[in-house]
Amino acid sequence: MAGENVSWGYTRIQGALKNLGHIVGRTTVRRIMLENGLDPAPQRKKSMSWKTFLQMHMDQLAAADFFTIEATP
Repeated sequence: MAGENVSWGYTRIQGALKNLGHIVGRTTVRRIMLENGLDPAPQRKKSMSWKTFLQMHMDQLAAADFFTIEATP
């Protein structure tokens, strides 16, 4: 979840897991993220590459191309 949603912090991930029926503590989410080399949300947002950004938003970017309207003067 943290890899796909760079703006989600520990509490947001904890809430999403709760919605899925998994009860975990905020500090457990933090520990698991740190053990797997994932920084807190503010640092993940700053370190996102263009490649990652484009991969995450490919569906929206491809769909936006169909909204082009040619205007004639």
